[in-house]
Amino acid sequence: MQVLFLALGAARKRAVVDESAAVAAAGGRAVVLVADKKRWAAETFAPGVELITPAELEARHLPRRLERAVLYQGPRRVAGALGRGRLRAKTKKALNAYEKGVAGRVHRRVFMPLHRRMWPTAGARMIRRCFGPDGGPELVVVADALSVQRAVELMESWNSDSLGTPRVCYSVDSVVPSPVAVSPQPSAAR
Repeated sequence: MQVLFLALGAARKRAVVDESAAVAAAGGRAVVLVADKKRWAAETFAPGVELITPAELEARHLPRRLERAVLYQGPRRVAGALGRGRLRAKTKKALNAYEKGVAGRVHRRVFMPLHRRMWPTAGARMIRRCFGPDGGPELVVVADALSVQRAVELMESWNSDSLGTPRVCYSVDSVVPSPVAVSPQPSAAR
């Protein structure tokens, strides 16, 4: 089973860690989408569970990689080649000024609005690619309130692309039993 955990608010950390471990232990693929990895630094995920942010996913998109190469990596290589010896400090200062003043502005004011307009579903497609050629998640676990809007956007995007929509739930325990789950008690009514 392929499961996407949306935990953008980091409200249910322990539950997400335990449930993703249960999916991995059952032989499934678990991807946890978080807003900031720093908030999850103290948590230890089971082997096979992938922790990723939306920014990392969008950075995988080819137009974003090309933009980064043109605006940032190319000038850094030129500055590295020119900035030797006495020119090192001046080159570093000029590169920092370029990245803040020119590259940053072009990225924010020109490229990002254009990217959002031309590829509005890039984020949803990149999430599906995390699961490989198998076609995306079978289950989306919305772990907290901040993830609800993102879940709606993903479902609308996948539905509009005719890719099919996975099931959505709040907890994966009903689908994949947890190894630490308590066995059900017998009924008192006989």
